[in-house]
Amino acid sequence: MARILVVEDDEILRNGIAFALTREGYQVKTAGSLSGMRGQLEGVLDLVILDVSLPDGDSRDFLPCLRKESQVPVIFLTARNTEKDMIAGFDAGADDYITKPFSVPLFLRRIQAVLNRSGNRDGQVYCNGSLRYDFAGKELVIGETRVALTPTELRLLELFLNNRRQVLTREMLLARVWDDKENYVEEKALAVNIRRLREKIEEDPGKPCRIKTVFGIGYKWEEQ
Repeated sequence: MARILVVEDDEILRNGIAFALTREGYQVKTAGSLSGMRGQLEGVLDLVILDVSLPDGDSRDFLPCLRKESQVPVIFLTARNTEKDMIAGFDAGADDYITKPFSVPLFLRRIQAVLNRSGNRDGQVYCNGSLRYDFAGKELVIGETRVALTPTELRLLELFLNNRRQVLTREMLLARVWDDKENYVEEKALAVNIRRLREKIEEDPGKPCRIKTVFGIGYKWEEQ
């Protein structure tokens, strides 16, 4: 899983960001200043989320120095939202620029986009508890056991993982799930595949529930 450092002097916001990222499966470290950040840079990092205005300096002045030592992707997070500020941020070497206040779902997607552009492979692996799914290798492991999935089950699992905490109606699933020959999957076949997938990865697949959690994936299935 990707390793992210959050550098933000607002403790409440810093903890909130760390919580949201941890919930998504990322490994998170935090700091409240540039000096605190320096101590965290010794380990392996995949991304730094960096507030621009910190108690001990302006991150736009610090980033060019960091770039001499590391090419870790950096996202500036700041209340400075003018075009001039944004241009200065990108000129300093930022990979993205997010202004406060921000939408958490959009924030998470922009993080994933930066990780994908940087070629980070860990960003393509979902881990939660005993479950690990490698998107690139199409491999699902629960504990120490590799779980065999059919092509349709794989597509369903990836759909649930990519839409965590979203309501997925039957119509949405039917529109997105196709078989190997790109033939439409009918509703009864879809229901069978969902049941089989649940049997393979859930502890209690027979329990009816509108909102179902699978090893922390937290997908929602809306009955109609």
